[in-house]
Amino acid sequence: MFRRISVLVAAVAVLALLLQASRTVPRTKPEPPETPQAITATILRLEQRLDDAESQHRVAEVDELIADDYSGITVGGGTILKRDVLAAVGGTEQAASQSSEREVRPLENAAVYTALVLDRGVDPKTQQPYLLATRVTDIWQRRGREWKLVNDQATGVSLQREAQ
Repeated sequence: MFRRISVLVAAVAVLALLLQASRTVPRTKPEPPETPQAITATILRLEQRLDDAESQHRVAEVDELIADDYSGITVGGGTILKRDVLAAVGGTEQAASQSSEREVRPLENAAVYTALVLDRGVDPKTQQPYLLATRVTDIWQRRGREWKLVNDQATGVSLQREAQ
């Protein structure tokens, strides 16, 4: 009798496992694509968050916003990687950025951000204040559910020319 109960318990266990394995995984509906307006609002918010984090030396927050495979082009024409940005953010230079003429061009899975940026700070070598005007182009890409900065380029511009 004990053997029949053991066989019966084993059979029930096997049936339970087979039923569990045969369950169909429910289909999840793909998320609807974001509207251009939603993408624009998201990118503008992320750019502001990035500016604030950089000027307040919040390295972890900048690390979260920038893609691991990020690359950029500096005002001087050099190339930088994510580690270079994080090292600069972790430094002691005091600087603040003010952006104007901010525009976002939403694409399907990416967005192009452009702006005129005025950076004010104190040069750590000379201890002299500076004012630098640049036109920037940032490329953001949606990766999964997050937007990441994947590339940027800065071009120095004359403050006199911008005033006109």
